[in-house]
Amino acid sequence: MSGALALHQSVGWRLLGVLGRPASLALFGLIVGSALPLEWLTSGPSVCPFKLTTGLPCPGCGLTRSAVALLHGDPAASLFYHPLGAPIVIAAVAIGLVDAWTWWRSRRPGEAASSPSRLLERLARSPAPWVAIGALTLVWLIRLPLYVTGAWTF
Repeated sequence: MSGALALHQSVGWRLLGVLGRPASLALFGLIVGSALPLEWLTSGPSVCPFKLTTGLPCPGCGLTRSAVALLHGDPAASLFYHPLGAPIVIAAVAIGLVDAWTWWRSRRPGEAASSPSRLLERLARSPAPWVAIGALTLVWLIRLPLYVTGAWTF
Protein backbone atom coordinates (compact mmCIF):
# COMPACT_ATOMS: atom_id res chain seq x y z
CA MET A 1 0.00 0.00 0.00
CA SER A 2 2.76 2.47 0.87
CA GLY A 3 4.54 1.68 -2.44
CA ALA A 4 1.39 2.59 -4.40
CA LEU A 5 0.97 5.74 -2.33
CA ALA A 6 4.59 6.74 -2.94
CA LEU A 7 4.16 6.14 -6.69
CA HIS A 8 0.94 8.19 -6.68
CA GLN A 9 2.65 11.05 -4.82
CA SER A 10 5.64 10.89 -7.18
CA VAL A 11 3.37 11.08 -10.23
CA GLY A 12 1.45 13.92 -8.61
CA TRP A 13 4.62 15.92 -7.97
CA ARG A 14 5.84 15.34 -11.54
CA LEU A 15 2.46 16.41 -12.92
CA LEU A 16 2.49 19.50 -10.70
CA GLY A 17 6.02 20.26 -11.91
CA VAL A 18 4.94 20.06 -15.55
CA LEU A 19 1.79 22.13 -14.96
CA GLY A 20 3.80 24.82 -13.17
CA ARG A 21 6.24 25.29 -16.03
CA PRO A 22 6.10 28.54 -18.05
CA ALA A 23 5.07 26.56 -21.15
CA SER A 24 2.05 25.10 -19.37
CA LEU A 25 1.06 28.39 -17.78
CA ALA A 26 1.37 30.27 -21.08
CA LEU A 27 -0.70 27.65 -22.89
CA PHE A 28 -3.34 27.67 -20.14
CA GLY A 29 -3.53 31.48 -20.22
CA LEU A 30 -3.93 31.53 -23.99
CA ILE A 31 -6.64 28.85 -23.87
CA VAL A 32 -8.56 30.72 -21.16
CA GLY A 33 -8.16 34.00 -23.07
CA SER A 34 -9.46 32.50 -26.28
CA ALA A 35 -12.44 31.01 -24.43
CA LEU A 36 -13.48 34.29 -22.78
CA PRO A 37 -16.11 36.22 -24.75
CA LEU A 38 -14.74 39.66 -25.61
CA GLU A 39 -18.17 41.23 -25.08
CA TRP A 40 -18.18 39.97 -21.50
CA LEU A 41 -14.84 41.67 -20.82
CA THR A 42 -15.74 44.96 -22.48
CA SER A 43 -19.24 45.35 -21.02
CA GLY A 44 -18.34 44.73 -17.38
CA PRO A 45 -16.99 47.19 -14.85
CA SER A 46 -13.27 47.79 -14.47
CA VAL A 47 -11.56 45.68 -11.83
CA CYS A 48 -8.24 47.55 -12.00
CA PRO A 49 -7.36 48.69 -8.45
CA PHE A 50 -5.42 51.70 -9.78
CA LYS A 51 -8.35 52.86 -11.93
CA LEU A 52 -10.87 52.24 -9.14
CA THR A 53 -8.74 54.28 -6.73
CA THR A 54 -7.62 57.16 -8.96
CA GLY A 55 -10.16 57.17 -11.77
CA LEU A 56 -7.28 56.98 -14.25
CA PRO A 57 -6.21 53.92 -16.26
CA CYS A 58 -3.01 52.20 -15.17
CA PRO A 59 -0.20 51.39 -17.64
CA GLY A 60 -1.63 47.90 -18.12
CA CYS A 61 -5.30 48.83 -18.45
CA GLY A 62 -6.67 47.18 -21.55
CA LEU A 63 -4.01 44.46 -21.85
CA THR A 64 -6.41 41.62 -21.06
CA ARG A 65 -9.01 42.93 -23.51
CA SER A 66 -6.26 43.44 -26.10
CA ALA A 67 -4.95 39.89 -25.73
CA VAL A 68 -8.45 38.37 -25.85
CA ALA A 69 -9.34 40.43 -28.94
CA LEU A 70 -6.17 39.20 -30.64
CA LEU A 71 -6.91 35.59 -29.66
CA HIS A 72 -10.38 36.03 -31.18
CA GLY A 73 -8.78 37.19 -34.43
CA ASP A 74 -9.47 40.93 -34.17
CA PRO A 75 -6.11 42.74 -34.39
CA ALA A 76 -7.73 46.18 -34.82
CA ALA A 77 -9.64 45.86 -31.54
CA SER A 78 -6.51 44.46 -29.92
CA LEU A 79 -4.53 47.52 -30.97
CA PHE A 80 -7.31 49.83 -29.77
CA TYR A 81 -7.49 48.29 -26.29
CA HIS A 82 -3.72 48.33 -25.79
CA PRO A 83 -0.89 48.56 -28.33
CA LEU A 84 1.25 46.11 -26.35
CA GLY A 85 -1.33 43.31 -26.29
CA ALA A 86 0.03 41.58 -29.40
CA PRO A 87 3.68 41.70 -28.24
CA ILE A 88 2.64 40.24 -24.88
CA VAL A 89 0.76 37.37 -26.56
CA ILE A 90 3.76 36.75 -28.84
CA ALA A 91 6.12 36.81 -25.84
CA ALA A 92 3.91 34.35 -23.93
CA VAL A 93 3.91 31.99 -26.91
CA ALA A 94 7.69 32.35 -27.35
CA ILE A 95 8.41 31.72 -23.65
CA GLY A 96 6.08 28.74 -23.70
CA LEU A 97 7.69 27.26 -26.82
CA VAL A 98 11.25 27.76 -25.54
CA ASP A 99 10.36 26.22 -22.20
CA ALA A 100 8.52 23.31 -23.84
CA TRP A 101 11.51 22.65 -26.09
CA THR A 102 13.92 22.81 -23.16
CA TRP A 103 11.73 20.46 -21.15
CA TRP A 104 11.36 18.04 -24.07
CA ARG A 105 15.12 17.92 -24.67
CA SER A 106 15.86 17.36 -20.98
CA ARG A 107 13.51 14.38 -20.79
CA ARG A 108 15.99 12.16 -22.62
CA PRO A 109 17.10 9.08 -20.68
CA GLY A 110 19.97 9.73 -18.33
CA GLU A 111 19.47 13.52 -18.18
CA ALA A 112 17.92 15.47 -15.35
CA ALA A 113 14.86 17.58 -16.07
CA SER A 114 15.60 21.25 -16.52
CA SER A 115 14.25 23.65 -13.94
CA PRO A 116 11.47 25.96 -15.17
CA SER A 117 12.93 28.73 -13.05
CA ARG A 118 16.14 28.62 -15.11
CA LEU A 119 14.41 30.18 -18.13
CA LEU A 120 12.67 32.77 -15.97
CA GLU A 121 15.91 33.61 -14.15
CA ARG A 122 17.68 34.15 -17.47
CA LEU A 123 14.85 36.40 -18.62
CA ALA A 124 14.92 38.35 -15.35
CA ARG A 125 18.68 38.97 -15.72
CA SER A 126 18.28 40.17 -19.30
CA PRO A 127 17.16 43.67 -20.33
CA ALA A 128 13.67 42.27 -21.13
CA PRO A 129 11.96 43.41 -17.87
CA TRP A 130 13.34 46.94 -18.26
CA VAL A 131 12.30 47.07 -21.91
CA ALA A 132 8.80 45.95 -20.90
CA ILE A 133 8.59 48.54 -18.11
CA GLY A 134 9.83 51.25 -20.46
CA ALA A 135 7.35 50.28 -23.18
CA LEU A 136 4.43 50.22 -20.73
CA THR A 137 5.45 53.61 -19.32
CA LEU A 138 5.82 55.16 -22.77
CA VAL A 139 2.43 53.88 -23.95
CA TRP A 140 0.84 55.06 -20.69
CA LEU A 141 2.35 58.56 -21.00
CA ILE A 142 0.96 58.81 -24.53
CA ARG A 143 -2.48 57.42 -23.67
CA LEU A 144 -3.04 59.20 -20.35
CA PRO A 145 -3.52 62.71 -21.80
CA LEU A 146 -5.84 61.22 -24.43
CA TYR A 147 -7.91 59.59 -21.69
CA VAL A 148 -8.07 62.79 -19.61
CA THR A 149 -9.24 64.84 -22.62
CA GLY A 150 -11.86 62.21 -23.54
CA ALA A 151 -10.17 61.12 -26.79
CA TRP A 152 -9.56 57.61 -25.42
CA THR A 153 -12.79 56.00 -24.30
CA PHE A 154 -12.03 52.95 -22.23
